[in-house]
Amino acid sequence: MRFKKSPSYFMQYVGLKAACWVFRLLPYRAACAVGRFSTATAAHIMKKRFERNLKDIALAFPEKSPQQVYDIAIKSWRNMGQILAEFIKLSSYSAAKINQHVQVRGIEKLKEAEKNKTGGIIHIGHFTNWEAFGLAVSVWGIDKAVLAQRVDNPYVDEETNRLRNIFGGHTFYSNHDANPFFACARWLKRGKLIGILTDQNVVGSEIFMHFLGRPAAVSPITALLACRLQVPVFPVVVTREKDHLVCTVEDPIFPPAEYSPENIRLFVRKLTDIYEGWIRKNPENWLWAHNRWKREEEGKRWFAEHPQCQIK
Repeated sequence: MRFKKSPSYFMQYVGLKAACWVFRLLPYRAACAVGRFSTATAAHIMKKRFERNLKDIALAFPEKSPQQVYDIAIKSWRNMGQILAEFIKLSSYSAAKINQHVQVRGIEKLKEAEKNKTGGIIHIGHFTNWEAFGLAVSVWGIDKAVLAQRVDNPYVDEETNRLRNIFGGHTFYSNHDANPFFACARWLKRGKLIGILTDQNVVGSEIFMHFLGRPAAVSPITALLACRLQVPVFPVVVTREKDHLVCTVEDPIFPPAEYSPENIRLFVRKLTDIYEGWIRKNPENWLWAHNRWKREEEGKRWFAEHPQCQIK
């Protein structure tokens, strides 16, 4: 039934549309407050998932007390609701009004890459509100694409993608029929920019990295594309400053000149370290509800067989 339309999926879609309608009626701050309250309540209903989050946070931050671990977890769940509210509100706003709520620092770096047709990869993940950054970049006139995982519910997936690209843009899927590498490569060869979420659990990846102290399957696609096409990677971190979302485009990172499995792995490690640094600084802003370590046991076996790759 995955990616197939069904009555149950349609009812979920109706629920999403109803939520969108409610959020759009509310003022911005009120919508965010309702979003935070809704997912904080859901955390107490979805007990197994919340307990797994507590365990993951405790393992990542052994120095923190149980109360600190709980605070990080519940703030992360509240953040999920705020992300939804912000995304729905922002996608209904004019370009000028979006700029009142979302600031992009370093946008000139992306504009220069687009102007010079050098292309580039935006290194981002499920941190604070990645969707708001995508909307803001399109408002600034950048013709970007994103590589995303398709949602199982096709109705919800279509609606999410419509809102994501409401000001322009393109979406390539990493978990559908075609190999996403070639679609992304063609896009980059045109001198365009593409955003890739770096923190997905990757079902088919053969590359494992220690992420927050535990083995996780990681996607090499950013490193592969950057090395093959010799395009820069722009790390982007999103934070909140009161009622504003601040998206910071950091200085570009250039891939190794020589393409080799070892260089690919080292470049993946470098990008993973950058992202992990953001999480360690503001752990409550990361989407802990996403199970990043589904293949942990497989990763442990892989590292046991490849001790030379124990780069932490």
